[in-house]
Amino acid sequence: MDIITSEAYYQQRQDCLEARGTIAYNTDGFDWMFHCQDRYSTDNVWVLRLQSGLSLRWSDDKPYRDVGIKGEHPDEMPLIAKFCLSGYQGVRCSGIPGVPEEYCEAAGQSYFLALPDIQETEIYLADQHRQFLRLHIEPHFFQTIGMDLGFLPDLLRQTLTGEQRRFHQSLGNMTPAMHKVLQQILHCPYSHGIKRLFLESKALELLALQIDQWVELEQGECPPQALKAADVERVYEAVNILRRELVDPPSTIVLARRVGLNDKKLKAGFRQVLDTTVFGYVKTERLEQARQLLLTGDMTVTQAASAVGYTSQGHFAAAFRKRFGVNPRSLRH
Repeated sequence: MDIITSEAYYQQRQDCLEARGTIAYNTDGFDWMFHCQDRYSTDNVWVLRLQSGLSLRWSDDKPYRDVGIKGEHPDEMPLIAKFCLSGYQGVRCSGIPGVPEEYCEAAGQSYFLALPDIQETEIYLADQHRQFLRLHIEPHFFQTIGMDLGFLPDLLRQTLTGEQRRFHQSLGNMTPAMHKVLQQILHCPYSHGIKRLFLESKALELLALQIDQWVELEQGECPPQALKAADVERVYEAVNILRRELVDPPSTIVLARRVGLNDKKLKAGFRQVLDTTVFGYVKTERLEQARQLLLTGDMTVTQAASAVGYTSQGHFAAAFRKRFGVNPRSLRH
């Protein structure tokens, strides 16, 4: 794994942008976006300045190689509400109360954090399609909107009042309501001033949903355990095995043994990291690969079904229609 400083990494990003000219400012009067491709990854980023003290950042990254980015957070770093839609990111960081020095952030999960004046290494693994949205929130924002701090979760309130400096709170699986708002943000139908108004309202709704979930956790539910980075890597090792052996995949028990986990932990890992079951992943991957074979190859439907492990063309066609809404024969040219 390459370990580089954040200064070197972001300077390389800037050099890439200046050389390729793939940066657009104020595309709708209040945002900017860039596309960058270099030896480490392909990145697409969208940044929006909303009302005072609130901004939004959407990232869509595809790393080509394992890399650790070592950096230091400034003392005035804002609070961050983070929503992970896909992929995995490991973090090495000491000095966060109650959090192990190495932890991870995984698909389907949301987090709220305050990490000023601290060193950390963010770990990106090759071939992880990372998609996540972050809300950057200045501490004064809650007072700006007239929020009664007494209704906020304890950690957040203590941070805003100066009793606590740092925290990293895992809030577990994103709710269906959060997923809906995230899709509304990513597929905003408006432009210019109306677009800003819409996105601002959705950012506030997303923040409200997350804080409400946090309050409910405090009122009686046990907060989810942070995934160990080593266990997440084993889950992705299992994913790679399933991709290679898609036609005849190993059983869950055999797969767990091959990657060094018990089957219970492997099943839980698939749920937390990929938001699906082992069987669900195999089914989805088979259909996705069959779709690509039909789009780009000279295979018949029967051949494509057989190539990904289906023995019944009827079962394959039914599953294909359910997932993609079309008959597999319609993809044949």
